[in-house]
Amino acid sequence: MRRNSTTILAVAAATLQFLSPAWAEDEQDEEAETFIITGSPLEQTAAETAATVTTVKREEILQSGAASLGDLLANEAGIHQSSFASGASRPIIRGLDNFRVRVQENGVGSHDASALSEDHGVPIDPFSATQIEVVRGPAVLRYGSEAIGGVVNVINNRIPTYVPETGLSAEGFSMISSADNGWQVGGLVDFGTNQFAGHIDAFFRHSDDYDIPEVPGTQAQTRLEQSGASLGGSVLLDRGHVGGSISFFQSEYDIPAAEADLFIEMEQVRIQVGGDLDELSAAFPRATFSIGFSDYTHDEIQEESGQVSSTFNNEEIEGRVELTHAAVPSPLGEITGAVGFQARARDLTASGEGGELLAPSETRALGAFLFEEVPLVEQATLQLAARVEHVEVDGTGFLPQGSQGTEFAASRDFTPLGASAGVVVDLGNDLYLSGTAQSVQRAPDVLELFAKGPHESTETFELGDPDLSVETARSLEATLEQTHGSIRFEIAVFHTQFEDFIFKNFTGIQCGGEFDTCGVEDGLNQIVYTQEDATFTGFEASAEVDLLPLGDGILTLDLMADHVRAELDAGGNVPRIPPFRYGAGLTYEDDRFTAHAGFTHVDEQDNLAAFETPTGAYTRIDAELSYRFNMPNTETPFEIGIAANNLTDEAIRNHTSFKKDDVLLPGRNIRLFVRARF
Repeated sequence: MRRNSTTILAVAAATLQFLSPAWAEDEQDEEAETFIITGSPLEQTAAETAATVTTVKREEILQSGAASLGDLLANEAGIHQSSFASGASRPIIRGLDNFRVRVQENGVGSHDASALSEDHGVPIDPFSATQIEVVRGPAVLRYGSEAIGGVVNVINNRIPTYVPETGLSAEGFSMISSADNGWQVGGLVDFGTNQFAGHIDAFFRHSDDYDIPEVPGTQAQTRLEQSGASLGGSVLLDRGHVGGSISFFQSEYDIPAAEADLFIEMEQVRIQVGGDLDELSAAFPRATFSIGFSDYTHDEIQEESGQVSSTFNNEEIEGRVELTHAAVPSPLGEITGAVGFQARARDLTASGEGGELLAPSETRALGAFLFEEVPLVEQATLQLAARVEHVEVDGTGFLPQGSQGTEFAASRDFTPLGASAGVVVDLGNDLYLSGTAQSVQRAPDVLELFAKGPHESTETFELGDPDLSVETARSLEATLEQTHGSIRFEIAVFHTQFEDFIFKNFTGIQCGGEFDTCGVEDGLNQIVYTQEDATFTGFEASAEVDLLPLGDGILTLDLMADHVRAELDAGGNVPRIPPFRYGAGLTYEDDRFTAHAGFTHVDEQDNLAAFETPTGAYTRIDAELSYRFNMPNTETPFEIGIAANNLTDEAIRNHTSFKKDDVLLPGRNIRLFVRARF
């Protein structure tokens, strides 16, 4: 349902007036920023683990106004986005996406259909997150095959771990934006008494088709409307906590540049239980566990007729437990570490055109892993990890024989293995050097094995290969990180050799709605899932340099750059690889003000796969100003701010997007936001 923009702005402005003021961060938030979760089962900072980890804080999450994880993370070094639609944009890590990037909430997978296709959104909204952690590079050893390219872990307090000091804390947030007549509002409450902690959060977001700097001035079919809510509670024990949450997510968004006007209605209900127990036993002093169940569905609907053309349903359950073991003496020193177990079951069904693409399937997976840390010398630590996993996939295979092809019941099982060794060296003065070598494997996903038909939203006709084998990645990575001081930076270089790399191979053949129309009719681009060896090499770098003090604050120079080169060993390039990118900016911050201005330049991409087209270079300029102050007669301040994206109204096309030849990213956009806590 489309809404009058004047009404939207009026409602948003009224919302801002009722937000309760506050600003001071809880001690729990500060502790959450100190420790990482996705990089190590031990309590370690990012610098103390050999994994390369990016942490996005809550202030950055809210001020971005992002409606998707891809949009939120797209400016982080080494991370890009698929930007298929306003409601569907997955993160791309070092050129890898979909089945190689695991998206999860508090350690449990997102349980959706977003990896199946770029038009499918992720049912995790950034608003609820206290922080988001991204492991760049393989995290498969802890989280399974689908993490061979990296992990995006959304951390929130939906299963609460503490009671606020006063027994109640709350936060409100609202934003309006100019390019899409957009507005969003959300709130969360944490409460408790004695040994019980509770949590509630909710949000609503709406935007119209957004403005672009080229004729016709608006990018059609980019409308979005989303909402969600969650309720959680925990029993706080003397030595840990046990709790659970239930959450609901709903999204309705248009698919731009589709042959027929389409929109998607997506819903998910998610139940998650988790906790941790300390002083469990002498052998295993700490245990953490989590179990998640989700029921996900989305319909692809013809806007003119209201007819549902495709439906995807995904029911999934996943559980994991990690046991930290007691220190074990060794000639080098005490060995510390953890063992873990993970299991998941997934039932995926599709109907309508979606049923032509993929028949009902089942996936079952069991995995076990270990992580060990061994001191080499006083300043150096060896980190070892290993994983074994068994995956079974049942579905309907398709062999493209003759004019019709043949369907048959198929069952495949795989046993991906993985191992890694890394060394972290403390060079002193908060400077850390780390190096990692890994060999990890990924089992093919159901779509790669069993795709067999048309997908209208992506305008593709997809053919899987039921004979695909496991994909193996052998990686070397080195990182240098300065965590404190007037110059802070992180530089990582990586080289990954893929054996039997699985990718979407555009054949150049056009198809209609059936296999026998391929090469005869047009409208859909034929894709065949293919395996070839490939090599990925690249780097990412980011830095903050304190230039000089100004008043009560400090002026800081921000720098970033990243690049990945991905080639097929037999010749040619891997499709949809982001080009070289760099950026710089200045930030001033004191107790009341934060001001930032900077640019990001993206080079032309002309290292193309077959049937790809070049994408032009662009430079985007962004700026932001926020102010924190006390309301009269109160001691609890709140924050207001203004931000501008793409100030020069640059025409931006994203090379990693399937829609980049037809869809521009938004033009100049001005956002006003307010945040309040009490």
